[in-house]
Amino acid sequence: MVLSWIKWVAKRYLKSKRDSRFLSLSTGLATGGIALGVAAIIIVLSVMKGFENQLREKLIATDLHVLMTPKAEFPTFHMGYIQKSELDKLPVIAYMKTSPDVDLYAPILSTEVVLRSGTKVSGVLVKGVDAPKMERVRRALVEQALPQMLVDRDGPDAMRYPGVFVGRELAYEMGLIPGDFVTLISPSVMDGPFSNIPRMKRFIVEGIYKMGAPDQESHIVYMEVANMESYLREKGVISSVEVSLKDASDSNSWSSKYRKELKDVPVKIQDWNELNANLFASMRLERIAMFLILMFTVIVASLNIVSTLMLIVQEKLQEIAILRTVGARSKHVLSIFMYKGFLMGTLGVGWGTGVGIVVCVILRKFNFINLPDVYYDRTIPVSFDPLYFFGVPLASFAIVLIASFFPAQRAAGLQPIQGVREEFY
Repeated sequence: MVLSWIKWVAKRYLKSKRDSRFLSLSTGLATGGIALGVAAIIIVLSVMKGFENQLREKLIATDLHVLMTPKAEFPTFHMGYIQKSELDKLPVIAYMKTSPDVDLYAPILSTEVVLRSGTKVSGVLVKGVDAPKMERVRRALVEQALPQMLVDRDGPDAMRYPGVFVGRELAYEMGLIPGDFVTLISPSVMDGPFSNIPRMKRFIVEGIYKMGAPDQESHIVYMEVANMESYLREKGVISSVEVSLKDASDSNSWSSKYRKELKDVPVKIQDWNELNANLFASMRLERIAMFLILMFTVIVASLNIVSTLMLIVQEKLQEIAILRTVGARSKHVLSIFMYKGFLMGTLGVGWGTGVGIVVCVILRKFNFINLPDVYYDRTIPVSFDPLYFFGVPLASFAIVLIASFFPAQRAAGLQPIQGVREEFY
């Protein structure tokens, strides 16, 4: 019974007197400010989370789920390379190759070079891969040179040119098409009588691949491992091993398992989350910073609620005195204004959450905003994370209730005689 009349009075106090429409406007603005802040936080965080999820999907699509690199203590380690036979003879590695969790085990022979085509140059990572990995690269080709383009028809033996496969982004940046010749210049491997000339060799662009990750497509060049061994003048060596799992989400547990089994072997095992840990950490930090910045919108709107409730206390001074005179206690007056703040918070948070959900659904369903080519996709990605759709409204609602407590406490502390005299102090 007591709660019912408290609710009734609080709802009546949502409306000001006819000669004081300013309070109604102030109440609406405060509620609208809460709604705007909540909607902005939900939309921005959902879009930022969408970009992160999209990035994760692109990284998984690269087939590099776990990377194993030898340490300097590994036997036969020299200039970043080890003998492949030394690694293959380990029983754990033999089991790893046939593990049902492994989709592809790919030994890699890589080096960093400068790729030159005409007057254009670019720093790239060249990977020499075996036949199974090369088959994956060939399946990702979007352009490929004709077989007759790969043969030196002017030579006496019709020798086949060594070929490389470049990413679509790199081909676009350097203006390459299948059949073009490029020169690989190694800054670390030297030739000449005094070992002072960088090693250079011409290759033909055999194909252009697209794997969905622009960073990879602009920096990684593939070739057959035999051509890579010829270029480096190394035989039977590898620089790393790339493992592709059937379920990329198991990469963390899988890598932890083999770290324990290879704890006595000087190799470093990293899953794709660890390889990109700095990137994901920076994105999480950006989301937290954006959340805190936008939360100030809710805090400012809550301060507006404080001023609105204080003005309502001033306006309803005589009514409060009458309530106290007829037997209402301080806690009843406190409950009236707290419930009024509760109603304002409910309306603001509810409207804001609804607007945020509607905008996120529209952004996800209708592609009416096109992004520049620098992004992975041309549309805005949106992630429907329950944490944002429940956590943000709850946090905002808590701020509103805390802000409502101070004017409610002030009203509860008024004595009946103060209302009769229409004095605050």
